[in-house]
This record gives sequence, C-alpha cells and structure tokens, in this order.
Amino acid sequence: MIQLSSYQTHQLREAIEQKCQMPIRNQADCILLSNFIEENTGKQVGSHTLRRFFGIVKWQGEFRTKTMDILALIAGFTSINAFLQELRSQADLSAFLKVNDQENSDIFLYEKLIRNSPSIDSIMVVGSNIQSALEQNQIQRVIDLLGTVEPMAKMKQRHYNALMLFAQVVAPHFYKIQEEAIIKRFIQETSYAAIVLCHFVPILDLDASFGKHIQCLLRFSTNPEHLAFGYSLLGANAWRNQDAKKARELTNLAVQNSKEISNIHPILKGRVDFLSRIVHEGVGTALEPSDLRPPKNQRLHYFHAISTEIVLLKQKTWCQLFCDECSLTNDTVNNWIEQSFFSMQEIAHLYAMSDEWTKDEILKQLNEKKTITWPKDLKKVALAMIDIVEDAVQ
Repeated sequence: MIQLSSYQTHQLREAIEQKCQMPIRNQADCILLSNFIEENTGKQVGSHTLRRFFGIVKWQGEFRTKTMDILALIAGFTSINAFLQELRSQADLSAFLKVNDQENSDIFLYEKLIRNSPSIDSIMVVGSNIQSALEQNQIQRVIDLLGTVEPMAKMKQRHYNALMLFAQVVAPHFYKIQEEAIIKRFIQETSYAAIVLCHFVPILDLDASFGKHIQCLLRFSTNPEHLAFGYSLLGANAWRNQDAKKARELTNLAVQNSKEISNIHPILKGRVDFLSRIVHEGVGTALEPSDLRPPKNQRLHYFHAISTEIVLLKQKTWCQLFCDECSLTNDTVNNWIEQSFFSMQEIAHLYAMSDEWTKDEILKQLNEKKTITWPKDLKKVALAMIDIVEDAVQ
C-alpha cells in the first residue's frame, strides 16, 4: 500500500489528464479513463478507485501499490517509484536553479550526475569542464569540479578505468600550472593527488612541469601513500641521472612511507620493491628473480614500473634475468592503458633478447610498437625504451 502527499497526487493527476487529453471531473470521466487504461495497458483500474484518486469522492486513505504503478504507467512512467523519483529530481532542479540564480554555479548538476551515474561518460563530462576552466584560469571552479568526482575517488578500485581515462584528459592541462600556491590548493582541498597525479605519470618529465607537482605533493601532503609515490618516482629519476647519493636518500624515504600503507597499489609496490633492492649497490646489484614478488593476479601492474626502469637504466642483464619471471602471456588486459603496460613490457623483452634474435626481427617488432597509439604520459617513455633497444642491436 502507498499514500501520496497532496502535491504528489496533484502532479500525477495532471500527468494522467495530459496523457489522456481529457479532464477527469465526474463518474462518467472515470469510466472512460478506466476503459482507456485497459485498452492501452491490458490492466484494470476500476472507476470507483479512480473516483477516489481524483477526489470525486472523499478519500484520504492508501492505494494499492499495483494500482499506483498502473496509473504511473498511463502517465508515462515505468512505476510509481519512477514517477516519485522524477518529482524529486524536479525539486532538485528547482533548488539548483535557485542556487544558480544567486551564485551562477552549475556544480550542483555535476555533483548529481556523478552521484546518480558514476561512469566513464559522467566523469568525462566533468573532465571536459575542468579542461575548459583550466584554460580560463578559473581555479575555484576547477576545485569545485574536482570535488564532484570525490564519490568515484573514494571507490577508486571500482572506477579505476574511468579515473585513468579522466587523468589522460585533464592532467596535461593541470601540469601547465606551476604556481605553488595553486598546486597546494589542488593537493590539500581536493582528491587531485589520487585522481590525477597517481594516474598520469610521465616519469621522464620529473625535471620539468610534472616534477613541480610531485615536489609540491611531497611538501604539502601528509598521506604516506602520496609520499611513497613521490619519493619513489624521484628516487628512480635520481638513479637515471646517476646521482646515487640522492637516489639512496629518496629510496629510504619511499620505503619508510610505504610501510604505513595498508593496501599498496601494485605499481607503487613494484617500484618500491625494486628500488629497495638496489638501494645499496645501484646498477651493480646482483638481482635474483626471487628478489621481486608480485601480489597474486597483479603481475602486469607490479612489473610495469620495474621493467620500464630496467630498460631506461640500460641494464640488459637484469632484463634477461627477469624476462621469464615477468612473462605476462596469460595475464588479462582490461583496457587501453593496461594494453600499453603490456606493450612496454614487450619492449623490455625485446631488449632482453637483443643478443639472441636477429636485428631484423627485433627492428620489425620495434617499428610496430612505434605505430601504437600510446597514452600521453607513456608515449615519451615508450619511445625512449625503443631507442635504447635499437641502439643495442645496431
């Protein structure tokens, strides 16, 4: 049983009359409506029930939910609950229009969009608006829009694919901003670190614009996952720059913070595990396959950072050692980003086999890799890896 409020009853009455294109004022009208309902739905609502609903006879009691579902169906809705939800949406819209008149803000609608439909489509709508706001230097609007994505950021494992694609759209525009005060606001007032910085990682730009954001992350965040992420990136970069002292300092900070993370992401875990193993002897370390152990069913992500760093450090011996260990032939690839991870590990495999396969075989596969549509943050890295392998077979 269900009992509508006076407002809900009035709105449903009007919707029915509009669909049927007839006013319901008396018993005869109710008979006509009852016949109309049966002809159009194959369902029955007695004229006496309709008289009560339309107030022709006094009635302040409840109606059967089944009856109200039929009336909602005639009005153009799938059920009475769908009709009531529409009324609530209209009420929300009225509230939005009132706010919009006062503040000229459309954030209300984006919050509602993400809350009601957390999907790739909805987050991309927000991403497009963020991109536009960044181009116009509307920093407060950017912060407000990032806030609308908060529900998806809190369930990042569930929405991982959407968040990765979102970062591909907005991150390059964020990284153009170099004012520390603005970056600080992004880090401290929003989920920027979790939904942008950690999903768009151009590791060869750590001495440029992206690096500025990582430096700010380390200064303005107290989250151990953020700190482990930032220090591990800079530690790996220091090894590539042949600054062993700095690499060791940063690696120790990354390891220290990683110990405080209860559910560490496999990419971060892989990078930290690798750096902690080579922290003392650097490229002179004698690695063993048993030194690196990926979490179950997370090999693709775990070995992504490791295989990339091994090639960028031009350590062919390590590459050969881990070639079989990080074989991902049977791993599931779920999206375009993960396919790119897989392709980068195939480049590492070519580096490992550069002494065994013919030059033509390797160059043919490398040329195929050059034609891949790479994610923006991975393209520069992938091409650098390809250059290293090409040099190895010349």
